[in-house]
Amino acid sequence: MKDKKISSAFSTTDYVRPNQDWVCGHLCKGEACRIGPSPKGKCRATYECVPLLDLKPGETKGQYKCTRPASAGGKCDRGPMPDGTCCNAIPKCQPRRTLRNIRKRFVVFTVIASFIVLFIGLDRTTRDKFVNPAPISSPHASKHFSDLTKQITGDDSNCAGCHESARRNAGTWPAKIGEALSGGLAPFELFNRGPAEPSGMDNNCLACHAGKSFHQPNMPDEYACHTCHKEHAGSGFIAEVTNDYCLTCHSSEKLMQEAAKIAAHLDPHTFPSSPDSKGLNSSLGRPEDGYTQVIRDFHDGHPEFRVIREEIRDKNTLKFNHEVHMKTGGVQKLDGSALSCMDCHNSDAKGEYQLPITYDQHCSDCHALQFDPDTIGDATKPGLVLPHGDPFYVRSFLRSLNIQYETYAKTEEGITGRDELKAYVEEKRASIEEFYETGEELERAVFFSGKDKRLPNGEVAQFESCATCHEVSPPAKDNGTPVIAKVYAPNRWMEVGKFNHELHKNVLPEDKKHLNADRGEDAQCLACHEVLSSTETSDVNLPGIASCTTCHSPDGGIDHRCVRCHTYHNSPSGSLFGGIPHSAPDGKKQSSGE
Repeated sequence: MKDKKISSAFSTTDYVRPNQDWVCGHLCKGEACRIGPSPKGKCRATYECVPLLDLKPGETKGQYKCTRPASAGGKCDRGPMPDGTCCNAIPKCQPRRTLRNIRKRFVVFTVIASFIVLFIGLDRTTRDKFVNPAPISSPHASKHFSDLTKQITGDDSNCAGCHESARRNAGTWPAKIGEALSGGLAPFELFNRGPAEPSGMDNNCLACHAGKSFHQPNMPDEYACHTCHKEHAGSGFIAEVTNDYCLTCHSSEKLMQEAAKIAAHLDPHTFPSSPDSKGLNSSLGRPEDGYTQVIRDFHDGHPEFRVIREEIRDKNTLKFNHEVHMKTGGVQKLDGSALSCMDCHNSDAKGEYQLPITYDQHCSDCHALQFDPDTIGDATKPGLVLPHGDPFYVRSFLRSLNIQYETYAKTEEGITGRDELKAYVEEKRASIEEFYETGEELERAVFFSGKDKRLPNGEVAQFESCATCHEVSPPAKDNGTPVIAKVYAPNRWMEVGKFNHELHKNVLPEDKKHLNADRGEDAQCLACHEVLSSTETSDVNLPGIASCTTCHSPDGGIDHRCVRCHTYHNSPSGSLFGGIPHSAPDGKKQSSGE
């Protein structure tokens, strides 16, 4: 067999060899240059030919002639320039890789990537370092978390505590790939910057954070934990939630309308502050539409506090007048000093709640329950006083005055002789009988004499007693004791908002600094609580939102994030910290399903 001869019209310089890595960029138009790219893919085109100087014998200048080959069109009509430059410049191109070069690069990349994947996948230490995008927060990097993870999952890797796939070896990967592909590919999700939907990893979060369902049960959409709680952001504490996450929903009128519609068809007991849990104060119940007002920021769109907005009144039956107790020159303590807010109102150890006010601790020094005519009005020596508390115990005390006076004489007066004790008791009994002929009359005075010391039948008693501060009703049955209405005071009026009194001590807005002049330590309290003109117990005396935004706003410069006042996770009704356990990875315990 003879070799095929190449036609004389065929130019080997125009042939595109398949073993080359680059081809001329004009090849796709059928106008590839004869020179072609360099081995490194650089365009080498300049001119279509290199003119030749034709110098005849006897001539000093000569003439340039075109040397373009016939395969490229032959000699051109214009010919070279006078200086010997070709008149036909070849435009530069962007060389293209040949198919052979592309295949070679793909094969090399695939082989290298396969070795890397195998190396990372088979070696756990290297794998963890490679896939970990940044240090995790200190709580999740601690030994305690590792021990807890091992107890729950059997794997002591901190990664396994959250990422279920970290608990599997390479042998389970094909099954997981098939599981992932069964739901279809969604490449657009890689670029989705909105809130993420819940996934299996959320169950791992709830294995430790029991009771933390995402939000209220009327939320139209549920979001994954990591939507708001960003892990792998540094080795310190996990980053706090910003307003942007909250306002994604609460600034959306559409979402808030949907939430209100859902709430209308839910059992109210599914909410931690259901209407049936409000007790004596309707402010503690959940609003009809829930908390679905459109809010853009604390200082922009946040509704007035509900207690003020709906003019809710305190239904406490205790009779108290702030103005009388707090006005300048009003009530004084036994040492002669003025009564201050701190004498009755004290915060707990964390500063979040106000401790209860009790008669023995806060009232008894000024309001001793005196009934003995010989000591009424003498604060320095009150004598025998009535007990405070159960009406049955008070009545029993009055019906055993002989024994009570004898005990008082022994313990307080130092009288021990039999005859002296008898004389002391007789003297006291005679003094009381001078004003009250019978025990029943004394009991009526003790229970029903009020601020004006007047009894229901028109008689005037010698002292103020139970009805001065309490609502007292006649006995409900024969031989029963009078009924004293129960005193009720909520721990917190704004149930869904957090507040810390300790953090606000020694802080006065500019427009309130004049209070320092005459109110001393009360200035901080009176800057927000306007009690100097409050005369009724029903006055709640809470500050309005305008008082808060003076400081908690961009103009005030103080933190005004939603999470500063609100706990957004839904806590089951009746629990303090949301104590219903959610499912661990083994599925033994299930969440409430909200």
